[in-house]
Amino acid sequence: MIAVGATDYSQSEWVDGHLGQVAVDIGGEWLGAWTIFAAGISNLALYEAEMSADSFMLMGMAERGHLPKLFKTRSKYGTPTNGIILGTLVIIIFACADFGQLLELLNANYAIALLLEYAAFVKLRFYRKDLQRPYRIPIPDWASAILIMPPCLGIKLGVVSRTRGWFTYENASVQAESPATANQLNSEWEYRSSTLDIIQEENKIT
Repeated sequence: MIAVGATDYSQSEWVDGHLGQVAVDIGGEWLGAWTIFAAGISNLALYEAEMSADSFMLMGMAERGHLPKLFKTRSKYGTPTNGIILGTLVIIIFACADFGQLLELLNANYAIALLLEYAAFVKLRFYRKDLQRPYRIPIPDWASAILIMPPCLGIKLGVVSRTRGWFTYENASVQAESPATANQLNSEWEYRSSTLDIIQEENKIT
């Protein structure tokens, strides 16, 4: 707000990196340099925080059996190494996309997450009636399915109408299918591991 009020730049002039130029105009070269430095440190801190949170979520899912045991591995410092490596690879892959594509993909993923939450709401109402809840919406079970229809339709229309290219559709589809794929791979891994353990036990007996 200070930068907008202290300058006469038009909206079209506010492009990427323009805040540094505004800081130079207001306080001189030193303020511009400090603004760019502070922005860089802030971005680095946000990156590290997001990377840590995502890697620990992968580790937690692996500990609950939803992902392969590979992501349970910790370094000697207690950090989930394989989760960090996977997150780094994903960031490197998406670095080739422009900001608009990444913004569309982020919104599409958020929309998918909301649809999954609505689906979980309906399924729990129908199949887990005995589950303890802090609050229960006072409507019949059949009405819960009708209740979520308008927001679900709005989400679908919003994603379709605001998406420009196939980049978002393809990557959002991959990310939506990846949990099921990972769960299937984990089940296969568990089956093979248990089978191998049984064979080893039989060999010891014989």
